[in-house]
Amino acid sequence: MFLTPSFTQAAGLVPCGGEGQKACEFCDFFVLINNIIRFVMFRIVPAVAVLMMIVAGVMFFLAGAEPGALNKAKGAILGVAIGLLLIFSAWIIVNTILSQFGIVDSSLLNWYKPSCPAR
Repeated sequence: MFLTPSFTQAAGLVPCGGEGQKACEFCDFFVLINNIIRFVMFRIVPAVAVLMMIVAGVMFFLAGAEPGALNKAKGAILGVAIGLLLIFSAWIIVNTILSQFGIVDSSLLNWYKPSCPAR
């Protein structure tokens, strides 16, 4: 029962097709992709990063004077920091390129928000 999807699980991601909503069009696919990317980038990535930093901090705390374990913990902390930097830098670079070519309308406070034209 828990493994079967329900319509409420996709309520925030799918922009159309529900009760009281307009029918889905092709442009709604891009809105869906953007919603999925935003969900992963701003909900899942920070939670996983915090979890990994906690694990690395516990490893660092429990390493004691053992240089191998201490280096492993430092490497984990550095890996999380570099990973976050790469993920969010890639997002900013792609968004900047798309906005410079006029493909999307964007600003620093209003990230790329695709929308379908009204019928």
